[in-house]
Amino acid sequence: MHKLWFSTLVLLVFLVGCGQIFFNPEPYRVSLNPPQLGYEADDQGRITIVGNNAVVEVAPGAPEGVLERYEYVYIDDSGNEVLPGASLGSGSVGLPFPSGREVVDGQVVFKWARSEPFRFSLDGSVAAEHLRQGAPLNWRARVTWYARLTNGEEKSWTQEYQIKFPLK
Repeated sequence: MHKLWFSTLVLLVFLVGCGQIFFNPEPYRVSLNPPQLGYEADDQGRITIVGNNAVVEVAPGAPEGVLERYEYVYIDDSGNEVLPGASLGSGSVGLPFPSGREVVDGQVVFKWARSEPFRFSLDGSVAAEHLRQGAPLNWRARVTWYARLTNGEEKSWTQEYQIKFPLK
């Protein structure tokens, strides 16, 4: 009996762990294409920022809303802010996103949904500093997204995006 109890406990811990790894508990996320923020540089060191198309992805059942704005900071391999005080930025979006449910033939269907794309890219001064320091591998942008749902609720979540050189 003790072995069965222990085996059940181990299985339960494993399943809970898998849920934390494989299922995002956040009903909203902003996905980028390409998936990293990045840039290219020519032989003279001129930097060209690679533009990203971004979309809001909405989990099944989550309400619709508007992605209003974002705030970001760039961090290095050690988790320290790059260009302290200067790399904190923000922007406005004003992009509506759909609900994660729709009515089909009188039945409610829960599904993943996506907004229209918008542009979101790396800051040029951070790209220049990244290149100057030898293009370290684990620099990233930590972005907090802010949305207002149609039910009036304000929602925010934070995501990190890797900085990559070269990104083509």
